[in-house]
Amino acid sequence: KILFAALLLVAGFTTSCVKDDLYDGPASISNLKFNPEAVTPKDAVTVSATITDLRSVSSAVLKYSIGGGSAQSVNMTASGDVYSGVIPAQADKTVVTFHVEALNEKGYVAKSADKSYTVAAIVVDYSGLYLNELNGNVKFMELHNRGTKDIPLEGVYICKDSENDQPVWVCDDRTLAPGQFLLLYSEDVQADHPTHPEALIFHSGLSAKKNVRIQLFNPAGSSIDDFNLTAIAKTAPASYSRNTDKKWAHAPATPGAANQESTDYVIGLQ
Repeated sequence: KILFAALLLVAGFTTSCVKDDLYDGPASISNLKFNPEAVTPKDAVTVSATITDLRSVSSAVLKYSIGGGSAQSVNMTASGDVYSGVIPAQADKTVVTFHVEALNEKGYVAKSADKSYTVAAIVVDYSGLYLNELNGNVKFMELHNRGTKDIPLEGVYICKDSENDQPVWVCDDRTLAPGQFLLLYSEDVQADHPTHPEALIFHSGLSAKKNVRIQLFNPAGSSIDDFNLTAIAKTAPASYSRNTDKKWAHAPATPGAANQESTDYVIGLQ
């Protein structure tokens, strides 16, 4: 009986330690967005984020700077797991950079990635921008401007297998002309493409042998396009390729060029 009680005590102590270790750590910050997406000098901007913690969130703060100046803080209010704060209206052409910090009851601080917007920036129509080709063998992604006007891409970003809080690629100041393609290679194969610009390298792997989600977002955090393969039915022989009808199919790789039409449609997309 004494031995059995001792074993129970040890087991309980071990379980308690594992539980404590499991729950210790910073909160998770995701879905960071701002509204309105096109900001004028009359607009106060509401920033929102989803903040979750296995214990509890003690406080959340929105920190922003104007034109690279010192940071200012706004306490955020909660509605369930969604926290929001407001950045006051700013003058025309002002560049505002911001992030969110969350403190949990254990004293850990989580910090989101930075986002920014420019007051009175031209409203960009992203409706012609698409994920065009995804290749887990050669490991590249491709964007395509199917519209009739130039699309400024600065701040557009891609996430892989996550919410929009962990981009694997954020576009620099460049424009995609109508009909043009933008080719991105994985950092896993960067050495195979030594002349490919660093700005066009995405920071993750890419597999053709398992489910994958690739999401394309505008700078404000709204979805532009979403490839969500949740029930892979076959290994892609080359690429997940977009037909002219915008349906995804298995087709030979055509990096940086027009896709080959295919009727071998991708099964398992959500």
